Amino acid sequence: MKNINLPKIAIVGRPNVGKSSLFNRIIGSRKAIVDSTSGTTRDRLHADIKWKGKTFTIVDTGGFEAVKKGDIVRLVLSQLDTAIKEADIIFFVTDVTDGVVHQDIELSERLRKTSKRIYLVVNKADDRSSVSKGMEFFELGLGDPYLVSANNGTGIEKLLDDAARPMERAEAGDEIAAVKVAIVGRPNVGKSSYLNAILKEERVIVNSIAGTTRDSVDTDFFYKDRKYVLIDTAGIRHDARITESADFYGNVRSRESIKRCDVAIVLIDGFEGLKEDDARIIDIIIKEGKALAIAVNKWDLSESVATSIYSELLIKKMNAAKNFPILYISCKTGKNVVSTLDAIWSAYERSKTYLAPEEITALRKALNEDREIISKRIKFLYLAQKGTQPPSFVLGVKDVKMVNQNTKKYVENFFRRECDFTGVPIIVNYDSKLEGHQNMSKDDA
Repeated sequence: MKNINLPKIAIVGRPNVGKSSLFNRIIGSRKAIVDSTSGTTRDRLHADIKWKGKTFTIVDTGGFEAVKKGDIVRLVLSQLDTAIKEADIIFFVTDVTDGVVHQDIELSERLRKTSKRIYLVVNKADDRSSVSKGMEFFELGLGDPYLVSANNGTGIEKLLDDAARPMERAEAGDEIAAVKVAIVGRPNVGKSSYLNAILKEERVIVNSIAGTTRDSVDTDFFYKDRKYVLIDTAGIRHDARITESADFYGNVRSRESIKRCDVAIVLIDGFEGLKEDDARIIDIIIKEGKALAIAVNKWDLSESVATSIYSELLIKKMNAAKNFPILYISCKTGKNVVSTLDAIWSAYERSKTYLAPEEITALRKALNEDREIISKRIKFLYLAQKGTQPPSFVLGVKDVKMVNQNTKKYVENFFRRECDFTGVPIIVNYDSKLEGHQNMSKDDA
């Protein structure tokens, strides 16, 4: 297992100087949450971008608050130190409206001890008066300040031009297709610990306080010559329980992560069992048509129960779970964590299943010869596959009204018995129109 190495630019600075706004301006999307609450960004956010033929990774970090005490501040500071250590280039962001403050001086002293290329970024330079105010930042001893505005984009192009100039131009070539995996679940079920157990590093802050991860964090790496993008997300809460704006936006980002992923792995707390919010999250993923694996975490606390019995109880609470792999892991000990990647990849491959014409013909014939379908006096006139991710089909029938909900469930289960769709939602629609359907099996009559 190895991470993908590109030149890294780390964005550092004290809280509320506009680091996340600069990150978003550079990547061209609102990937990081921007909020006026101090300390909104706690983890390191990564995004790969191309700038005038150069490809590099831009990293957003939590705010530097060395004067404060507490576990979260200590963890954020540890993340910041790691980001600086990993980076090739540092964007040190300050705020022109505040001028030079003691935290800027303290952080500049830390940065001068490194051998990294450092660009002093003076943000919020939205008007001409900022030029004279920006002169104050020469005292930090980090060279000429770059006056920029993350809000309107002023000065960003020159900053990126100068930073990218020494980088090697990206070589032309085919990109390796990656499977995008969203790590989702309720708050505090071990999502960040799962990511860290795979990477074997503290890429994401792990803390016992529910809701530590607010943003969705993407991490690229290879495993068994397969490219993965793991998306660590904030815990999804039921809307009625959301009290802070950052929690609301974290909820929104998590749902967006589900929409853009290929496979979602849902972590549930093995000691607590399946909760209502777990079932809601699984239902959201199924409705989005995403491949899915269910990981029962903290199994080191529940090993006295047989996995077969636990799975039966879980399926009894949510019948849809029977269609997806149920994996038993411990992020604390690392047991079975890496092996989940094989299950994820298998679900991803099945989600792309496209049946050959002869398989479509055989499937429809077997369905029409099934005793349950015969007893309902239904004959399916044709079968067509309309797409993948998820696999979707259209069944032709003379009268759509003859196909009730129980029959629809039976047909879906029939498709699952005949084909291996473990870990994948499937869509079966019904139509009485014969015209306009290509690549389908149908009766000659």
